[in-house]
Amino acid sequence: MRGTASRRLTAMMLAACCALQVTAAAAQTPEQEKMWAEQRAQARAEERAKTERLAMQREARKADPMAWVRTLDPLSSGGWTFRSVAADGSWATYSTLHQMKRSGRLVTAWLRREFPEPQRSAAGDMYSSDVEKVQYDCGKERARVLLVVYYSDNNLAGSQQSEEADPRQAAWDPVVPGTQSELIFHWACDAGSTGARPG
Repeated sequence: MRGTASRRLTAMMLAACCALQVTAAAAQTPEQEKMWAEQRAQARAEERAKTERLAMQREARKADPMAWVRTLDPLSSGGWTFRSVAADGSWATYSTLHQMKRSGRLVTAWLRREFPEPQRSAAGDMYSSDVEKVQYDCGKERARVLLVVYYSDNNLAGSQQSEEADPRQAAWDPVVPGTQSELIFHWACDAGSTGARPG
């Protein structure tokens, strides 16, 4: 008996919901329907234009990646030096000798990355530039990220979020030959052997 009453109640609620939807649809005037159709068409046109504009920007960066890099602020007061840019212009990297520290075979350095298109951090925040505090083991050819600070805008500007790793638990990653990471690794270990402060 209870099951039958429960099914009737459920059926009545579904019927009421359907009636409300039909009423809402019937309540739209022809002018409202026309306006909403125009708004949808406008939104589709804007999305198409945005997609086309993005494709053109990507092609331009691919043709001349350095043209985009030249729009970035070198932030020379922080000692940032341009290191490299992706062949398709999807990122650029910088390094600095400021605050570089050496402890035996370990060298800690700051790296900066810039992106022409917004990226998403592990926490889900959008960012256009970041800095990483990276520790390099020059003896075992490995690296680990100790701190990342994300900036909403290019040139380390706008709002910021940070993610810090516990040095006792931060995982080491091997330095893969022939990659951008290897180039930065050699720079850090070479610079760390001559100019870094003991830490």
